[in-house]
Amino acid sequence: MDIIDLKSREVFSHEGRGVAALVEEDNLQIRQVGLEPGKEVPVHTTDARVTLQVVRGQGTFTIGKENVRMGPGKLLRVPEGASMGIRNDSANPLVFLVIKTPAPSGPGRKSVLVGEPGSFVNFIDFAPLKPEKEQAFHDWFRRSSEAFAKHPGFISRTLLGPIEGGHRYAAVVEFESKETFMDMHLSDDRVEMFRQGSPSLLDPPRRNFTSHCSSIENGESRIVVREQRAPRIRTRTKETSWRQRTGSEQQKRKDEPR
Repeated sequence: MDIIDLKSREVFSHEGRGVAALVEEDNLQIRQVGLEPGKEVPVHTTDARVTLQVVRGQGTFTIGKENVRMGPGKLLRVPEGASMGIRNDSANPLVFLVIKTPAPSGPGRKSVLVGEPGSFVNFIDFAPLKPEKEQAFHDWFRRSSEAFAKHPGFISRTLLGPIEGGHRYAAVVEFESKETFMDMHLSDDRVEMFRQGSPSLLDPPRRNFTSHCSSIENGESRIVVREQRAPRIRTRTKETSWRQRTGSEQQKRKDEPR
């Protein structure tokens, strides 16, 4: 049984719009969308049967040529292939669920990277699990994801499982920017969460910090020019910020004899 705390999974990016992937299954996809006042989801064609449910706030949902004003307590069902757009024309944030049944398949299906190009992505390669620790690992991953989702800039955290007799798990963590990710990465709760998860693993996890620089969606490529890679961080002190640390490391390299 899984209980998803919708409040902790709310996402609002620096552009006033955010998406959190809640459920990704073959026959069901659920995402939670957050829109700040004045922001919108542009009109597009639905790629599956869609059910919309407002969690909090109010907004205008445009389906074809009809405009529907909707708040909590109602469901709006939209057929596949319909024209749909959502706008938050209120003074408060709008949060709503997008439920697709079945989940989109083929070229139109979304990847685990649900944010915009330029977002900061961390790939984690977990060591093999200790014997009889699989359930404990899954429980830990859910608890830690709920904790990380409370940090500003969080977009998604996805667990990838082994197939065909494999024994390793991996995870994809996406934040709006390198700065928001590092604030989470250097936080006390992140350190504590990974301390709690370590008894399930044979060795510490390996991380690879990258930037989401391009993607293909429905045959269209979205590309950003900039790329970024975070420095390797081993320890943390409360008095030293990430920017201060990287600056001192760069100065140290300049002072080293060549």
